Amino acid sequence: MQHFPDISQLEGLLFDVDAALGATESHGALCGMLCAQGATEASQWMLHVLGEHEESTKALQQAGKKLLQIHQLSVEQMNDIDGEFELMLPDDDEPLEARVEALGTWCQGFVFGLAIGGIKEDTELPEDSKELIKDIIEISRAGYVVDEEAELAVAEEGDEEDEVAFMEVSEYVRMGTLLIYEELQPLQSSQTVH
Repeated sequence: MQHFPDISQLEGLLFDVDAALGATESHGALCGMLCAQGATEASQWMLHVLGEHEESTKALQQAGKKLLQIHQLSVEQMNDIDGEFELMLPDDDEPLEARVEALGTWCQGFVFGLAIGGIKEDTELPEDSKELIKDIIEISRAGYVVDEEAELAVAEEGDEEDEVAFMEVSEYVRMGTLLIYEELQPLQSSQTVH
């Protein structure tokens, strides 16, 4: 099975080319765009990730190559009936804090992707999708909550509960994304007729 490119490596490449979005956020954006509009051209998505560039550089080409891999893999995964879809997040051996922040960033990207894909606040959506998107917006804010007292309490209580909570939330986002994709796709095909 294919895997996503190494996140920190991609993060470096994106930083070098002054990309508009970071690694996890760009994957979230792609998934949001796919949910909103079904087929999403890699080039359309990459323009949002990389921003405008006058000329191509080696770094830009490298970043582009990695992004193409992510695009291809994501489209395959989201259409995989076995539910092999994964969120592009740091590995489990990364500190929990970094993964929580990455999940928040992924969700921000997802919400951004929905918007690029044409889903506005007043777009008529199936009830489940509407609820899920609301939750994902909440989770997208999660990375920013820094409360030193809470952090100390967390550190003392042991990380196991936090690990479990993180796993549950990221699984919820993963399954939610698939459900939104499923619910919105039939919707897309009926809406394309103007």
